[in-house]
Amino acid sequence: MRKIDDEIQALLSEHRGDIRSILKDNHRLDLLYALSSQRELLLEWYDFEPEAEVLQVGADYGALTGLLRSSVSAVTVLDETESALETVRQRYPGAANIYYRKDSLAGYAAEACAEGKKYDYVIFAGTLTAPYEKHIHAAKSLLKPDGILIVALANALGMKYFAGTVEEENALTKRQLAELLCGDKETQSMADESGTLKFYYPMPDYKTPVSIYSDAYLPKKGDLTGVLPVYDCPQYMLMDMGAALDAACEDGRFPEFANAFLVFWQRQAAPEAENASQDVIYVKYNRTREDRFQIRTEIREKNGTREVWKTALYPEGKAHIQSFEEKYQVLDRQNPSLKLAKPELQDEGMTAVFPYLEGKTRAELLGEILTAQGADAEVSAIRAAMDEIYSIRPEERKPFAVTPEFIKVFNALGELDSYRDKETENGGGWAPLGAVLADESYSASNIDALFENMLVTADGTYAIDYEWVFLFPVPAGFVKYRILVYFYRRYKSLLGGQAEREFIGQFPEYVKADEKLLSLYEAMERGFQEYVHGENQRTYQEDYMVKTKTLADLSHVDGELARANERLDALRAENSEKDTALRKVQEVQRLTNNHVANLDVIISDLRHENAELGKTLTYLNGHEAVIFKVRRKLGQAFNRCYPKGTVRRKKLGYWKRTILHPGKMMKMYTTGEGKNLIKGDFEIGEEYLTYGKIHLPKEENPTVSIVIPVYNQIHYTYLCLQSILEHTKDVSYEVIIADDVSTDATEHLAEFADNLVICRNQTNQGFLRNCNQAAKAARGKYVMFLNNDTQVTEGWLSSLVNLIESDSTIGMVGSKLVYPDGRLQEAGGIIWSDGSGWNYGRLDDPDKAEYNYVKDVDYISGAAILLSTALWKQIGGFDERFAPAYCEDSDLAFEVRKAGYRVVYQPKSKVIHFEGISNGTDVNGTGLKRYQVENSEKLKEKWKEEFKNQCVNNGNPNPFRARERSMGKKIIVVIDHYVPTFDKDAGSKTTFQYLKMFLKKGYVVKFIGDNYLHEEPYTSTLQQMGIEVLYGQEYLTGIWDWLVKNGKDIHVAYLNRPHIATKYVDFIKEHTDIKMIYYGHDLHFMREFREYELTGDVKKRQESEYWKSIEFSLFHKVAVSYYPSYVEEEAIHAVDETIPVKAITAYVYEEFLQNLNKDFAKREGLLFVGGFAHPPNADAVLWFAKEVFPKIREQIKVNFYIVGSKVTDEIKALEQPGNGIIVKGFVSEEELADLYRNCRIVVVPLRYGAGVKGKVVEAIYNGAPIVTTSVGSEGIPDVEKVLLVKDQPDEFAETVVELYKDEKRLEDLAEKTQVYIREHFSIDAAWDVIKEDFE
Repeated sequence: MRKIDDEIQALLSEHRGDIRSILKDNHRLDLLYALSSQRELLLEWYDFEPEAEVLQVGADYGALTGLLRSSVSAVTVLDETESALETVRQRYPGAANIYYRKDSLAGYAAEACAEGKKYDYVIFAGTLTAPYEKHIHAAKSLLKPDGILIVALANALGMKYFAGTVEEENALTKRQLAELLCGDKETQSMADESGTLKFYYPMPDYKTPVSIYSDAYLPKKGDLTGVLPVYDCPQYMLMDMGAALDAACEDGRFPEFANAFLVFWQRQAAPEAENASQDVIYVKYNRTREDRFQIRTEIREKNGTREVWKTALYPEGKAHIQSFEEKYQVLDRQNPSLKLAKPELQDEGMTAVFPYLEGKTRAELLGEILTAQGADAEVSAIRAAMDEIYSIRPEERKPFAVTPEFIKVFNALGELDSYRDKETENGGGWAPLGAVLADESYSASNIDALFENMLVTADGTYAIDYEWVFLFPVPAGFVKYRILVYFYRRYKSLLGGQAEREFIGQFPEYVKADEKLLSLYEAMERGFQEYVHGENQRTYQEDYMVKTKTLADLSHVDGELARANERLDALRAENSEKDTALRKVQEVQRLTNNHVANLDVIISDLRHENAELGKTLTYLNGHEAVIFKVRRKLGQAFNRCYPKGTVRRKKLGYWKRTILHPGKMMKMYTTGEGKNLIKGDFEIGEEYLTYGKIHLPKEENPTVSIVIPVYNQIHYTYLCLQSILEHTKDVSYEVIIADDVSTDATEHLAEFADNLVICRNQTNQGFLRNCNQAAKAARGKYVMFLNNDTQVTEGWLSSLVNLIESDSTIGMVGSKLVYPDGRLQEAGGIIWSDGSGWNYGRLDDPDKAEYNYVKDVDYISGAAILLSTALWKQIGGFDERFAPAYCEDSDLAFEVRKAGYRVVYQPKSKVIHFEGISNGTDVNGTGLKRYQVENSEKLKEKWKEEFKNQCVNNGNPNPFRARERSMGKKIIVVIDHYVPTFDKDAGSKTTFQYLKMFLKKGYVVKFIGDNYLHEEPYTSTLQQMGIEVLYGQEYLTGIWDWLVKNGKDIHVAYLNRPHIATKYVDFIKEHTDIKMIYYGHDLHFMREFREYELTGDVKKRQESEYWKSIEFSLFHKVAVSYYPSYVEEEAIHAVDETIPVKAITAYVYEEFLQNLNKDFAKREGLLFVGGFAHPPNADAVLWFAKEVFPKIREQIKVNFYIVGSKVTDEIKALEQPGNGIIVKGFVSEEELADLYRNCRIVVVPLRYGAGVKGKVVEAIYNGAPIVTTSVGSEGIPDVEKVLLVKDQPDEFAETVVELYKDEKRLEDLAEKTQVYIREHFSIDAAWDVIKEDFE
């Protein structure tokens, strides 16, 4: 073993000499060998002379030094290196009876002998090295005449080496060791000058002994069958070591093949005193138990008489030993069929002595029957044995009832809590558990009543071990279940492949074949083992267990594998048939859904038409009356005489109002305001009477200069200005009227509107030059060109300004144009490679999804465009080659791109456009519209090189890419259950972060929410990011056609969640060539199974199996699957290691906290964040509130804030006056950030679930100190550096209390979170993991 002194010294310093702490934190075999107290068991049983002096050859990290210093008067540690001696000094600082000598053994022996220094004991504990003869000779020279040489080393013929373990360097055979110590004689008793020799055999080896045999007490067949595959065993063993040791025992050759030797050599034995103690011929330890249960079992012999001694290893174990007397009395009384070895207490109750009995165990006899007569005979024999063990007197039987003692022992892991009704005080709320475990029980329940512990002797059957006997009620079924299970596990290989449940099912009279009950028994067994062993078993054994397989196992596996492959092929064929049938059903279902959806649309339209027809019919019916006919005739005659809109009609109206309302009208005729209204009415229209004079804001430094080119049409100009005033509240602006020599009331527009900047040309310049001229007067940061025949809507200007300011690459933005009748005029324009242009979406429904996301476009209509004044000047305005008008807006868009900027469409800026009012509609007429054809040719000529890169118009082109200028870019379609509600649940936040990452990496992103709903504000958020969200009836019925039509342009389909992905995966695979990537968020089958383990709910296990079939089917259909941690990756590969799966970074952040609140003195409270539609979150809060928080409140008065969407009634009920629980429910992002900033600790008390927990990552991002469970921290790399993990209620509560009080530690944890989040959860870190899948 390599020298690790420096490491050990550092660990001793770091852990302040606490060996258990070191081993708990460092699961290394070399450290276990060096530091474990198990090393002391090699000689702990040996009766050293108290006044003796010991020479320990080799420091050996002080493995035995501690035992020796407490057993003898003086210990000298001899080693050739100072570092090795220093390790021992640090382990035992200040030990007065330990002496250190740096020297070789030969050198020290020469010096010591010269000085006459001799020792009572010289010990080599694995430290005997070549040259062996020289070292043994030196050691013997240092012994007193009756001194003893003790040697422990590995056997070169040890069975574990034949099984494949790497052989130790200084291993010897028994013959070699005997000859080395005594010459050429090997026998045990030698009375000549060679000395006397005693061999002992520590198992499994001398480093970690559990049992120690001697030549006087060798193991029998069966004693070593269950040798634990721990420590240095190889994973793949060349043979079954237990079976091989059994064979050696049966042949009487165990001493040759034992794994190690412990040898005592003495030159001459001291005379044996009359009262000399018995020889110890066998020792067994239970060192992995809790300290109060650790005992040493010895078989001692003197003058041919043997006794069994059981001794507590720690003072706190005294009560455990003394309990043997009471257990003996109750067991002896309740079962007349069994005999018991009677205990005798000694050593002030620290030791119980039993008579030694000879015979065969019931397990051995049953094994012989099984081997010789087969399983049928064995079942009968088991029944007979069970009846013998449970021949209990009637008066000793009573109904089972749950007691506090029962809970303490069998619920040590808390697995029975799910059977507790916490709302009921009666019986501690354990009535549901009692109902499930309903059974009889006995006065004394012997948990140790296993067949291995029943010894059949000539005198009858004895219960030879009754250490674990409980005098409180235990269900008889559990005790019997335990007997059967332990027998099955010992003889499983002889039972013909029977499953455990199948074996137990043969004995219904003893154990009910009820799955829920058996699962409960398993939980009880785990709880019992935890009660007995606790942390020690994990520290000293479980952390070093090796999952081994023998060659026979592998051979058996090969056969099983071949059969499994055959079955798998058959299942694949069967699955293929079922899959085909299922796809047909799904296709029928899809078509049916489409048909139903289409019918719904038709029915809705027909209902609307019917309603309109009903209104018309009502109107017509009303007008059939004679009076209405007369009135209609008179009205028609009046309109012919005084046509609507004429001056005559207006004058007549004024006469009428003057007669009817003389006072009101006289005021209008005589005041300036009234006269202005009348003038406006006659020159602009009747709307002027409604709105009056427009008072626009006066701005010294406007953000936007709105340029409105006008030529007459005062009515439209006035309404345009009125809409600007009404709907532009959140951006400062000025309005510049570019008057191109109007001849109507526009000449004196200032009479009807204040604070206008009016630029009036001397001669008519035409639209283009008029705009250029007026723009020179612009004072704003941005210039906005707006036609006068438009009316703006709420948020029209702020949405444009916000968009252009959000991205420095955007040079020009434009609005969605809508006709007055509500139909779409344009959602950005397309220019094809042949120069032809499209107003994209013309005459369609403007609310459709495809017209409502921010996107790059070829051009935007000049009716409503905005760009920076600086860029406008840089470009030089509209190119005057296109004067007087048309194509100047398209040309401007190309100029903007030429300058290095993008042209972007903003759907939130909705502008109503009365197209044709300003310039006409006839391209062949005399209006400006006629220039459209001519200027189109000029545009093609100017930008002919750029047009080569435009999309091709083949007569019936698909505008999928052209409408958003996505040529040459890869398109990702992301499919999830709905648009990500990123402020409500962690899964949505992950999806949202990945959407942003895809955009940042240059991909075009489409999003399909399977509910096809437009959900605010979430849908708009994605659309404003530039993501097309597919929603509405059109896609509900037509998504399949959309996928087929556009599939060739889509690079990746990023499917989320199994229940959504299964709906799409087969269709995409069959009808497109789209690469599919699946992100599962969490492994559903694992989450459901964990809930089953926690609750015992069989339905959950069934759901787990269901999800497992769904998820693994998906894995085989997609290119690669993603999960948020290595935990899911390992779980998948444990089933099928060929599946391509990756652990990805589930949470991605672009920006990080800049101002961390470190003032923990002002921060207060505990915080939980999580959506309660997710069952693990609800369970976590209920568990914490009921089991943990009360313990915290006992020590500190602190509030517990519960935040999350969809709060259940049960969680709402947690908040009661004065109890410190505050249920806040759903909060805004701002309020949540404030809670993170001001609460002291975030708690994440999850008990089950799968995958990386978003709430943990979010809390880390927000700089919060965190206390969570192992489930909460699962899958997050190295997260233990920045948070605390506790699983048990008491430990969780205590950790929270200690941390809450320690402001310095809180600050330290908060600072570490920020370093951690930047290292693990940045965009680049996340992208590096997956980028190859998207290339």
